[in-house]
Amino acid sequence: MAKSIEQRVRELEDRDEIKELTARYCWHVARGESEAVANLFTDDGVLDVTNADFKPVRGREALLKFYRASVREPEAALPFIQNHVIELSGDDARGTCAIEARFARNGESVTAAGYYEDKYRRERGRWRFAERKLFFHHVVPLKQGWAEAKGRSRKA
Repeated sequence: MAKSIEQRVRELEDRDEIKELTARYCWHVARGESEAVANLFTDDGVLDVTNADFKPVRGREALLKFYRASVREPEAALPFIQNHVIELSGDDARGTCAIEARFARNGESVTAAGYYEDKYRRERGRWRFAERKLFFHHVVPLKQGWAEAKGRSRKA
C-alpha cells in the first residue's frame, strides 16, 4: 500500500531531524560543549568506540562524565559527518554516517576517518542517540598520512 503524503512528509522531517542531530553533535564537540553533546543522547544512551582501548559508556551520568573529560576546549577536535543512510521504524531508527576528524594529540595534528553505526529514538518529542558505535578506518598523524599508515606506497 502506498504511503500517504502525511506519512511521506513525516519521514522526510524525521530524516532531516536525525541528520541535524549528527550535525549538532559535531558542532558541540568542535565548540567544546561537553554537556550539550551528552544531552543529545537518550537517558539510557550508549557510546561505543569499537576498535580502540575503550569500554562502552552507558547512561546519562556516565556520558556526562565522559564528555566533560574529553570535550573541554573549543577546536580541540573538529569532526565532520556525511553520507547518511537512515532506516525509520516509528519512534526508532537506525543509521550510518561517515566521519572525518581533525584533532590534536600530544601537540601533534591528527587526522581520522571512519563511520558511526547509530540507533536513534524519539524521546520527549525529539530524536536522540540511543547508541553510537564508532569504527575507525584510520587515526594517524597528519604529517604521516593514511596511505603510509596502512603500509601502502604512493607512485608519482
